[in-house]
Amino acid sequence: MKRLPFWRGPYFAYPILDIGAGHNPFKNATHVVEIDPAQGRQRGGNRLVVPESAKLIVGDVTALPFRSGSFNYVYASHVLEHVASPGSACSEIMRIGRAGYIETPSPFLEQGLSLRGSEPPENWFHRWFVFCLPPDVLVFEPKTPETLLQFCACQDGQFMREFYAGVEFGESQHCFRRKAKTTMFYWRSAFRVVVRDRTVDCRRDGLVCRFAGMKEALLTNCNDLFRTARMLRFRKAFPACKGIFRKYGHRTVFVR
Repeated sequence: MKRLPFWRGPYFAYPILDIGAGHNPFKNATHVVEIDPAQGRQRGGNRLVVPESAKLIVGDVTALPFRSGSFNYVYASHVLEHVASPGSACSEIMRIGRAGYIETPSPFLEQGLSLRGSEPPENWFHRWFVFCLPPDVLVFEPKTPETLLQFCACQDGQFMREFYAGVEFGESQHCFRRKAKTTMFYWRSAFRVVVRDRTVDCRRDGLVCRFAGMKEALLTNCNDLFRTARMLRFRKAFPACKGIFRKYGHRTVFVR
C-alpha cells in the first residue's frame, strides 16, 4: 500500500479519501473512490484493492458524490494526468477536502518515455504534462503527439531536446530517482490551477515553461551522491551526454 513520508503523513486527519486507488491504495484511507471498479483498464488489468477499514464509492473525480468539506485529507495519486477536465477535478478535490496530496508522473519522465515509446497514441492513458510552480500552483499542459515533439526555444528547452536525443530513455530512466520522475504536490486549504492549451514557450509567451523544472530535476539527480552507482552506470552507457552538458554550461558531479 502507498504511504507518505513519515514527516508528511496526515496523522489524526480522518476521514481520508483516496481517489483512484486502483490496485495500490493509500494505507490510511477511510474512503476510496474508483471510477472503474470492475474492468481496471487504466490499472493494467490488476484487480481493485480496498483497505479493510475503507469504504468503496463508485464515482468520478470531476463530480465527487460528497458534501463540501467532507474530508480532512484527500490523496490523489496518478489520477489527474488521465482526466479530460483537470480544472474541474481540482475544484472538486478542494471542495470536498481541507488538505491533501497530489501525485502524477513528472514531465521529465512523461516526455522521455513517450518520445522513445512503442505504444501508439491511441493507447495512451495520459492526457497531460503536470508540474508545480511555487508556492501553490499546479500546471497542466496538453500531452499529444504534437506537443511531445515541442520544446521551448529557451536554453532549458533546447538542452532537454538534445538530452532526450542522446539517450535511450527507457533504459536511462532507471538511473534517476523517484523525485525526478514524479510531480509531488502537497496542499492545504486551496491551491491554484492553470490549464494551458499548448506547450508554453517562455520567450514567446512570457510564462514559465515546463522545461526549467525538467532541467533542474535532471541536474539535481546528476549531483546525487546517494545514486553514485547508478549515475556512474549512466555516464558509461551514454558518453554523448558529457558533450551536451558542456555545450549548455552544466557541470555536475557525475556528468561534466
